[in-house]
Amino acid sequence: MRRKTLKACLDCGKKFQGSTDTHYCPDCVKKRRSDVIRIRVCMDCGAKFSGGPRSRRCPSCAEIARREYRKHHKTTVRPLGTTDQCEWCGKDYIVNSGRQKYCSPECMENAVLEWQKEHKKGYNIESGQDVKRKKLRLEQEKICVYCGRKFKTNTASNLCSDYCRTEQSKIRMCVADIKRGNNRNLQKYIDKRNEYREKVKEETKNDVQTV
Repeated sequence: MRRKTLKACLDCGKKFQGSTDTHYCPDCVKKRRSDVIRIRVCMDCGAKFSGGPRSRRCPSCAEIARREYRKHHKTTVRPLGTTDQCEWCGKDYIVNSGRQKYCSPECMENAVLEWQKEHKKGYNIESGQDVKRKKLRLEQEKICVYCGRKFKTNTASNLCSDYCRTEQSKIRMCVADIKRGNNRNLQKYIDKRNEYREKVKEETKNDVQTV
């Protein structure tokens, strides 16, 4: 399970819980995903066209490719009940449908996962996603769980300073002692944290510090 950290959305600035490469709140993610139609370059003729993330050909070349695909499959019809080899493990299987390529659901699942892995790897390189991901990580603002201050860091920390780490540790230890049945005054630590949060709000309105 991925560890989540309190962050500030890079689009709207709203607080949200996110993992390492999550940089936008759920609302902004929905907006971004709704706008996936962009200008693409056809892999066959090089023409520019509007298409989704998996669009590889312009409409004209896509139609040509579909005709070639249908032509190929018409000339390579496999009668049902004959034997063919699984494209994943190489075992023989009985053909139950015209488009069957694997001997079992397990082989089909493994083949799909492998395709997705290779496709994602190639897409990340070609589209520059790796570079974009690094840039977004540098731009990402976290929110300190103790004082509420926005800050930037290259580490996995969700606390902005040694002071906040020390005070947050006191709260965790107090909670642990209470769970063990010890009598502790947790409220005094909560009150101290709330007072410090108010102080930080006054001192750092829109400032962001880097740690």
